[in-house]
Amino acid sequence: MAVKFFSDRTNSYYNSLEEATRAEFEAKEKENLAKIQKERENAALKEKKEKEAAERKAMAEQVEKARKDLLNAQKTYRDALSAFVDKYHTYHYSTSNPNEIPTLFDVFEKILPW
Repeated sequence: MAVKFFSDRTNSYYNSLEEATRAEFEAKEKENLAKIQKERENAALKEKKEKEAAERKAMAEQVEKARKDLLNAQKTYRDALSAFVDKYHTYHYSTSNPNEIPTLFDVFEKILPW
């Protein structure tokens, strides 16, 4: 009667203790390599997410700075226009750029006291 060795790690029978030990060692090495690979993938993914978050934050800061600059420029323009109209009672300009045409809000701003 031949003795067989069973490995819980590989869930297989082996003819000798050396075969079982070698198979368990190889299985453990494969598990360790898979674990290391998974850790590397997770680290790379985490690094990518952190980089994307930093890029998003930097771009959001640029947008916020541009918004503040725009608001300051609009205030400067409104103040200068108001001073001009107060002194000379009218201001006229011509444009062919549709982005420069006053909006309804601009008209109401002139009519309604804020």
